[in-house]
Amino acid sequence: MATLGKLFLLSILFSVLFVPLASPTPVLFEFSGRVRVGDLNATAPTVLNLSGGRWQAELSIGNVTLVFNLSVGGTPLVVEVNESLLNEALRGFSTATVFLGGREVPTPESEETPCMSAPNWTEGEGANSAMGPSEPVPMETVLLASCRVRDYLLLPSGLPVAAEYAGVTKYCLVKISVSKSGWSSFGGCSREPIENAVTPVPVRILSRPANATVYVNGFHLFGEWFTPMRLYLPFTPLLNSYNISLGANGYPFVSGIVVSAGGNVTVFADLSLLSRAVSVHPEAGTLEVSTRPSNASLAIFAGNRKVFSGKSPLRLILPAGTYTVSASLRGYGGVVKNVTVPANGSASLNLTLSPLPARLNVSTSPPGALVRVGNRTCTSPCSVNLTAGVYNVSAVLTGYLPNSTLISLSPNTSAHLFLRLVRKPILEVVTSPPGATVSVGGKTCHTPCNLSLMPGNYSVRVEKEGYESAYLQVSLQPGKTVRVNLSLTETGIPLGTTSSFSPTFESSGAETPSETKSAGFSVLPALLIVVVVLAALLLWRRG
Repeated sequence: MATLGKLFLLSILFSVLFVPLASPTPVLFEFSGRVRVGDLNATAPTVLNLSGGRWQAELSIGNVTLVFNLSVGGTPLVVEVNESLLNEALRGFSTATVFLGGREVPTPESEETPCMSAPNWTEGEGANSAMGPSEPVPMETVLLASCRVRDYLLLPSGLPVAAEYAGVTKYCLVKISVSKSGWSSFGGCSREPIENAVTPVPVRILSRPANATVYVNGFHLFGEWFTPMRLYLPFTPLLNSYNISLGANGYPFVSGIVVSAGGNVTVFADLSLLSRAVSVHPEAGTLEVSTRPSNASLAIFAGNRKVFSGKSPLRLILPAGTYTVSASLRGYGGVVKNVTVPANGSASLNLTLSPLPARLNVSTSPPGALVRVGNRTCTSPCSVNLTAGVYNVSAVLTGYLPNSTLISLSPNTSAHLFLRLVRKPILEVVTSPPGATVSVGGKTCHTPCNLSLMPGNYSVRVEKEGYESAYLQVSLQPGKTVRVNLSLTETGIPLGTTSSFSPTFESSGAETPSETKSAGFSVLPALLIVVVVLAALLLWRRG
């Protein structure tokens, strides 16, 4: 039996542990202000995920707080506040709390009593009085008018008051003692002036519907305090505000703070409008969000509160309302857009994220080169903003060999590239006599001259009228200068004479040490042989 009992208890435990937990229900609070539900406190508009049940909700809009019970089931809810209606329904309170569910209050019918007689304030001395609030100090209530006129004066214990009513001023001072045995008052009102007397402020209290029950600092004068009514309230630095509450059965209950504005004050509460200030309705819609590229991080906000975060694409069921969707992905710029989710409908949002730009800084030696990156150009040193990718970067400068390289740019990064430019080879030609035409690589010049050429091997032709043409082979290296000194041979030289040209080559450049080469050319071999043979024949004949 003991074993069976243990098994029975274990079965109950497992059944409790493995009951699936209900997921919370999203509730959208669609207004501008603060919301508090249980331990949750947030700035609205916002979405709170609440478990099923009955919650006390507090909505704060400006200086007004609305308190009501919120029933949460499995359907998303939308809570809205009609702020214009709220502003119309309340006046005269510095701050107010509205209990939308109302409170049970006495009515004029339930407290119907014979009228309390009130002396004629304009004649004689004294006043008819009754108990008043006990906080923050004991007070006495003075009835200023005849039955049901509902004009009253509050006299705090120990405070001299100079009250004017119906054109007559009277000075009042009472001392009130409160004990377990009861309440007692000493003193009263007369026409005899009292020094340092405080002038009370008339506060008119109105409501719609009328005959709402009125409380001052938590006290209600039985059978008397119902709207409309007027209270003369003395204000001092220590007694600088009063709590005035009013309500009617079946309507919201209002409790607010009233301060002196230096003149007459009117406090008004439209209980009928207040009952319609907050609306709660079960409305839900579907939100679908996709991004290009996908797998972006998504955050969905209702007002300033994040209500969801995840990856794209996604599909959510939310309370109907307006939301802000933020999408971000590493290497791409973020996107933020608003979307309205309709009740019983769906909204789609397609977000395209742009790659973050990369910054390329290019410098050359020497500076001033024309830099080309894709279809962008600039003069070095320079910087360009580009989308991420692989680029061919080239630099061109007159008199220098072009240089180029590939570079890969990542999003949201800054890269630095240095290109060294090498000077083109230079061929310098000096002839004796000067003025010869030099032709090489499709270029010409007249000596003395120099030509900037691409590296390589070249055939050089030097011509001048009246002189034999000269042909040379030169090798030009990057960054080097080759100098040629050439003596030209005149044409038509008499037989028996000799002539020659002796070109001198000098090669120099910044990259390698300079070197000098010499080369000599004899007279034409055939001519020499003929001269030698003729000389031998002449000598033989003479012999």
